[in-house]
Amino acid sequence: MRDYQNIFNKDFYPTPADVIEQMIGTDDICGKVILEPSFGSGNIVKYLNEHGAKEVLGCEINDKLRHSVSGVRVIENDFLQVTPEEVSHIDMIVMNPPFSQQEKHILHAWEVAPGGCEIITLCNASLLERHYSLERQVSDLINLYGYSDDLGDVFSHSDERRTDCGIALIKLYKPGTGANEFDGYFTDEADDPEAQGNGLISYSFVREAVQRYTAAVSRVDAVLAASNEINDLTKAFDFTAIKFGAYRTNRDNYSHMITKDEFRKELQKNAWKWLFDKFKMRKYVTSSVMETINRFVEKQSSVPFTMRNIYKMVEMIVGTHGQRMQQVILDAFDIICKFSDDNVTYSGEKWKTNSAHMVNRKFIVPYMCKYETYCSSYYDHVNLHYSGNSGKMDDVVKALCNLTGTTYDNIPSLYEFVGNKRLEWGQWYEWAFFRIKGYKKGTMHFEFLDEDVWVKFNQSVASVRGWELPTNVKVKKSKKN
Repeated sequence: MRDYQNIFNKDFYPTPADVIEQMIGTDDICGKVILEPSFGSGNIVKYLNEHGAKEVLGCEINDKLRHSVSGVRVIENDFLQVTPEEVSHIDMIVMNPPFSQQEKHILHAWEVAPGGCEIITLCNASLLERHYSLERQVSDLINLYGYSDDLGDVFSHSDERRTDCGIALIKLYKPGTGANEFDGYFTDEADDPEAQGNGLISYSFVREAVQRYTAAVSRVDAVLAASNEINDLTKAFDFTAIKFGAYRTNRDNYSHMITKDEFRKELQKNAWKWLFDKFKMRKYVTSSVMETINRFVEKQSSVPFTMRNIYKMVEMIVGTHGQRMQQVILDAFDIICKFSDDNVTYSGEKWKTNSAHMVNRKFIVPYMCKYETYCSSYYDHVNLHYSGNSGKMDDVVKALCNLTGTTYDNIPSLYEFVGNKRLEWGQWYEWAFFRIKGYKKGTMHFEFLDEDVWVKFNQSVASVRGWELPTNVKVKKSKKN
């Protein structure tokens, strides 16, 4: 057995090669971008690379393990901090998560996975027999989108660390959701120097942004050339204490050297975010828009960041805003309903298309809050997970602004609101269209402030899907904003 004595903990069980074979089975991983959310000693990473993966992305919270594994591009230390836009271009997720947090890891994998992604994960077999909130959500995902197999005590003969614990294999398939939305929309033609845009955004402002982007990318060549020259000059002296080059630092201050192509991609994604902020387009840009842009950039070998393409992108996003917000309303309704049966009132058989059901005025969203146990008094206040359901609630607010004609510009994101206000646990606060209250167990409670907005929300869904609202909903004339 390998000596892992210094890094053993209750969750460290490297995946044996024969178990990885069972996990992958007949799945074709050749040429795919694959995420390994807790790669540990790197057994799964090694298997994926040896069987033709195009690229393996990964997370690993243990410092020693993270720095000892090659063949993986680390995107975050803690997988639970990964956002959907960071991994919107991946094809698969393959993981053996820490069993003490397996439900959270599986649900977060589903949350951040793009449409069309396959999720393959191991878990403690007892998870599928329990019926608490998180376990029930995992079971619902399996019933709706995949299947599970009982593998038995496959870790009992491991060469690295053994356990007689029963192991189950879960495979989930996330339906596609417009992954090719921007395909064919950009052009590789040169910019027309006379193009002045359509009045939505400043011509000079866009030109300056493009000039900054192209100048930065062109200078990477000089940086890398200087780095190679310095390293060549010093290697004769066995000088390895300092390395020169271009590095990317993630949220946890972990740095790794990047190529020019990686730099270009990361800079372009951030440039789009910056432009949307400068154009005051936050009300148009949902999390799905950013995921799609990220996926588009990652999938293309060369995506020109030109003035022409910026204008085309802005026109497209503004032009399809109404349809996008309508879809956000429908998605929000479905998500809130799936969180808990207590969030919805049904009339007729559940989920029949001719049934009448509505989101209750009060509803609960799980896995939003996190309870920190640090010494600082700051951590005695409500904290949100960086990604996941909080982002979806921001999208809901944007959709409700569109539905009610409310200006979104001065509404902070839920993450900003919670962080800036330092909310007390178990207390109600007003944010956007809701009263909100966070609990240490991880849930956040929401209540529509205005009955008219609550009714409009349900009416909008009912209208699109051809439902009749339950008779106990009294429709009132909306107030003018």
